[in-house]
Amino acid sequence: MSNPESEDVQKFHRWSRSYERSLGQIFLFGPVHKAVVALVAARLDGVTPARVLDVGCGTGRLLRRAALRWPHARMIGVDPASGMIEQARRLTPDAEFAIGSGEALPLPDASVDAAFSTVSFHHWADQLAGIREVARTLRPGGCFCLADGALPAVLGRLIPHTRIHTRKEMRALFEEAGLSVSVQKRIVAGGVLATIGQKV
Repeated sequence: MSNPESEDVQKFHRWSRSYERSLGQIFLFGPVHKAVVALVAARLDGVTPARVLDVGCGTGRLLRRAALRWPHARMIGVDPASGMIEQARRLTPDAEFAIGSGEALPLPDASVDAAFSTVSFHHWADQLAGIREVARTLRPGGCFCLADGALPAVLGRLIPHTRIHTRKEMRALFEEAGLSVSVQKRIVAGGVLATIGQKV
């Protein structure tokens, strides 16, 4: 994610007060959150994670859904926009929130069992560094589910400097960061690619 002073982050800071009421929550984020929590739950096969992290957590909506699935897990959200964190703390008082970027998570090594990032990865300034940073925070056997816009390979080649990745490109990023990819699945009518990597 960009640094806290970037124009992109400031845009989300300004949007934070109305973010929960946006149509994107109904038609995009809600369905994505439902799908990724189900995918990770299936991957964990009945094991309850002790600590769940959402990178680019916005107002905490994914963590609220995750808490319904894993009510005894500790929920942690990180976002670079202070307005989003302020709203997340108000709407999700039982979770823990911090201002930070995907590339510099304010968490110790091997402290998280399951991590998520939903439709924020294309905003990250250094995407590989961000995935490496998430991998650093995962305990052995922990998993990271990243869901972002999907592009067919042909479009990815036609659009220069795109921040959206093909299935193959996303797998390569995960593997370079030291995560073994176990699941790649298109969700939400195929418009979003979910990739799950596990720390070995």
